[in-house]
Amino acid sequence: MSLKRRATFIALITLLFGTRVGAEEINIYFKTSPGTEQLRAGAEAASLALLVTAADGRPVQQGWVMIGLDAPPPGHFFSTDFPIVEGSRLAELRLPLRRGKAEWRYLFPIRGEYRMSVDYITTEGKQARKIFKFSIREDRVKWIVLGSFMIGLFILGFIAGRIFSVSRPKRERSAACLVLWMGCFLAFTASAAEQKIGQGKHVGRLEIAPARVGQPTRVRWRLLADKSAEKPTVVFTLVITHLEKDKPVFAVEKISVPDEFSMNFHFTDGAEYKVSAIADIAGRESLRTEQTLSVIAVEPPTTAMLPALALFLVVIAGGVMAGRWSRVKATPLLPRSFLNH
Repeated sequence: MSLKRRATFIALITLLFGTRVGAEEINIYFKTSPGTEQLRAGAEAASLALLVTAADGRPVQQGWVMIGLDAPPPGHFFSTDFPIVEGSRLAELRLPLRRGKAEWRYLFPIRGEYRMSVDYITTEGKQARKIFKFSIREDRVKWIVLGSFMIGLFILGFIAGRIFSVSRPKRERSAACLVLWMGCFLAFTASAAEQKIGQGKHVGRLEIAPARVGQPTRVRWRLLADKSAEKPTVVFTLVITHLEKDKPVFAVEKISVPDEFSMNFHFTDGAEYKVSAIADIAGRESLRTEQTLSVIAVEPPTTAMLPALALFLVVIAGGVMAGRWSRVKATPLLPRSFLNH
C-alpha cells in the first residue's frame, strides 16, 4: 500500500470512528424524584434531572441538552384516560447545563412506558446521544374506582336477573329492564395569542400558538430590547398550570438564557391552562408575563371505547346470569304428584 493510500485509509478510519469514541467519553444520567416506581399518572408533577459527565466522572461545565419526550404507545386492550395522546410527542425543549445538570418538573399524563431522547451539545459542537425508557403506573385511586364501578354493575345485573325470573310479574320485569338499560348507559358514559409586559428598555413577550389536543404547541418567550440597550443575561422561569386541577404540569426554574426560550409542549386535555413566565435581569425589576389559554379538545376514537364498553356489558350479563341462577335455586321443588293434578 502506497503512502498516499495509507494516509487516506487512516483518515477514513478516523472519520468513521472518531466521533463514536468522542461520544463514549460523555456519560448521561437520568433521575426522577420521587423514583419512577413511586410515580403515578396524573397525580403530582415529578422533578426530572439530567447529569452529563466526562469519562472521569466530573460534570461538564458548559453545554446544552436537547430533550424529546414521547408518550407510551397504545395498549393492547384498554386505552388510557387520553387515548388521543398515546404514542405522541409530549415535549421538545432545549435546556442549558449548570455544573453538568439540567432540571425541570413534569406531570406524566397517562400510564405506560415513556421514551425520552437526550442529545448533549458542547460549545465546540460535539454531541452525545442517549435514550431512556421508563414506566409510569396508573393511580391507585382510579383502579379502586374502576373496581367499585364494576362491582356496582354486577350487583345491578344480579338484581335484574332475579327480577327477570319466570315467577316475576310482567310489570316488575319491565321496571328491571329500564334499570338495566340505565346501567348500560351509565357504563358507556363513564367510560396564537400574544401578551407583552415590561417597562423601560426591556419588554418580555410570551407567544403561544393555538393549542389543540393531539399535537404539540409552540410556546415561546422573547426579551425585546432597544437597540441601544445591551443584551443582559436572563434568569428565566416558566410554569404551566392546569387551572381546573390547580396543578403545575410543567416548570423550569431559574435557568440562564440569552434573550429567548422556546419549546414544543403537548397540552393533553381540553381544559384551561395558565402559562407564567418570569425573567430576572440583574439590576432591574423582574419581567412577569402570564397568559391563560383554552385548549381545543378532540373526541377520542370509537375503537378506544369499545373494549371498556364490552367489558362492562359482560359484567352486567354475568350478574344477570348469577341472579337468575340464584332465583332458580331458591324456588322450592314441588312434588311430582302435585304437578300431575
